Amino acid sequence: MKTLSEAMQMMGGIFLWIQILIILLILILSIQKIMAYYGKPEIKKSPFIRSHHAILFLGVFGFVWGMFIQLLGLVQALNAIIEAADVSPELILMGLRNSFINPLIGLGTLILASLFWAVLHGKYTRAAK
Repeated sequence: MKTLSEAMQMMGGIFLWIQILIILLILILSIQKIMAYYGKPEIKKSPFIRSHHAILFLGVFGFVWGMFIQLLGLVQALNAIIEAADVSPELILMGLRNSFINPLIGLGTLILASLFWAVLHGKYTRAAK
């Protein structure tokens, strides 16, 4: 039986925690903006960091981060394969399968952020007129 730490290391390590942190930031910002936009009849213009656009930026960053981590993992795996004398195809395929976890989480982050951003941007454009 694996511990949570061992399972997280196998699935993406500390890089996965960063993606989880990005998702939590998106959720917190979305909740704040939903309360602000739907609680007031008139919305004032705000700088980028305080606007709903930061949610979409975090989503794109989460996707790019996932792709970067996959490439980093693949380079490390290729270096390990070069150094090893004999590597089984099952081990290579299992590593390749695991390498897609971070990009999939990044894509999910982008989809989630895009949905929140679209709802908030629709409300913002209607209220800012």
